[in-house]
Amino acid sequence: MHPGAYTLTLLSLTLAAQHPDMGPKVLIHSEWARQSSALISLRIPTKEQPRLDLALARIGAPGAPALLPLELDHPTKDVWEGLARKAKSPQDRFTALYFLNRFKAADALVALEGLGASDAKTWPGHLHLEGQIATARLNGSEVSEALQGFLDALKAEGKVDPVRAQAAQLRLVMAGKEKALFLPVKATAGAVLSLMDSFNRSPAPVRAAMLKAAGSDPLNLLPALGCAPSKDAALRTLIVQRLTEGAAEGVPAAWILAEVNSPTPSIRQSVLGYLGKLGPVAVDAAMAPQASPVFQASVLPSLRALAPIEADALRAKLLAGPSSVARAAAIDDLPAAPADLEALAKRCYADSNLESALELYAAMDRWKVPVDRQKEILTRFLHHPDWGWRYQAYLQLKKVDPATPWPSAPAVRPGDKTLLDEAIRLAKRGRPVRLRLTFSGKRVVTLKLDPRIAPMNVANLVLLAKKRFFDGHRVPRIVPDFVVQMGSPLDTMDGGPGYSVRCEDSTTWYGPGSVGMALAGKDTGGCQFFITTNATPHLTGKYTRVGEVANPDHDLKVLDDLELGAKIESVRVVD
Repeated sequence: MHPGAYTLTLLSLTLAAQHPDMGPKVLIHSEWARQSSALISLRIPTKEQPRLDLALARIGAPGAPALLPLELDHPTKDVWEGLARKAKSPQDRFTALYFLNRFKAADALVALEGLGASDAKTWPGHLHLEGQIATARLNGSEVSEALQGFLDALKAEGKVDPVRAQAAQLRLVMAGKEKALFLPVKATAGAVLSLMDSFNRSPAPVRAAMLKAAGSDPLNLLPALGCAPSKDAALRTLIVQRLTEGAAEGVPAAWILAEVNSPTPSIRQSVLGYLGKLGPVAVDAAMAPQASPVFQASVLPSLRALAPIEADALRAKLLAGPSSVARAAAIDDLPAAPADLEALAKRCYADSNLESALELYAAMDRWKVPVDRQKEILTRFLHHPDWGWRYQAYLQLKKVDPATPWPSAPAVRPGDKTLLDEAIRLAKRGRPVRLRLTFSGKRVVTLKLDPRIAPMNVANLVLLAKKRFFDGHRVPRIVPDFVVQMGSPLDTMDGGPGYSVRCEDSTTWYGPGSVGMALAGKDTGGCQFFITTNATPHLTGKYTRVGEVANPDHDLKVLDDLELGAKIESVRVVD
């Protein structure tokens, strides 16, 4: 064990002896160290056992208790069909319907059986069923007369969102389940993103026919999508971005070329990543001297298909360059282990973010690197100063050597101490912390974060906000009726703050408006977070939930209407 880890464990034991109520300092330090042996041997009051069990489960070392019940940890169709028939509360009903839809169960709507018109008054207004009902119907479920009465009553109560309803109807119409769309919805960024999401999920021949009918302008698609006409150039960009993101066939080259200079990095990355179908344009874009390494990395797959020699040169440049994100993409492009595997491993070890190391771990297996050589390289990463590198190396090593021991704790670095001190302070304070997110156009969303459940992750977001880390960046990901993600320093879905933060998973339900930490794997969180715009039960216990929006009626409306690439003016701690 590293001397720093030994000191930390000793401190935890001393504190536990002094504080039999298992104060937050003991648990936070123990979860940071990820060493469960000290906690297992503690004698504590019976009333504190749930807190100790949660800490042990979140550490996740061999022999730790399970955090999640079996139906969430290893869901099966049979189990959820049984739970669906027992479901009574809106939360249980929605969760069962959600999982049955993921299994494409033809009887998914059994989760809503027994609901009638009188139940609409008590159904939570932000727990939207429009998309789930459409999915169930596409999988073979039929809406009963009683259920239709419930849905009609929901609409009468104002609990049906017109955009979500139109997006659901579009999926049904494009699949031949319905004949006509509803009255057109207003042409907003949120509406276009939702309707394009439905478009991308529909049968390819129908999509191709609609694209052909649109002619020379992407905005001509709007009426066919169930949206009011518009000449807004920003909406044209969103349509093209969604088409390229969905890898739709038959997208006119002129549409894409008109958007290659989008000022929004995530949109430009998506559009230009599609340029493999446009020949020399992709080569020129990828090899432009002023292009950033991250952008060049996004175009590398297209370049590989068009100009292999240029792709080889670009890959070599990115492998040796300063960007861990670009290095990860270059590693993914390598068909076999490089001759200088040792030098590459050293670069990944020294990177300030995890992307390149994670790609290297997986690639060694794909490259069929001899087991002894894999073990030699991965074992070094077990001693990395950051736990995220250690833990992910441990997971990979377990695949080639099941006897791999649990990694020791890294030493406490100055930044770690700052985070731990803030986590302990907030947890002892015992009340929520509010962050105010201000987007361009004076749009505000307030987050209510709970340091009692996820003290390290809440403290991390608070410290980043105080450093103005998020200010001026853009929203790179919006998935309608699911999540809005932000926090990337690169304005894409890549990058981190230069360190990782442990997961603090819990069984708190991921309902509408929940705030969670984005991950590339367990214990790889950093600065990127997401806000759910509907319930997402499958995320429960898999992603650290740090809180929820403070005012759902206001905040969720802002998020539903947010455009891709919206600028974050500021993120401030307000209490």
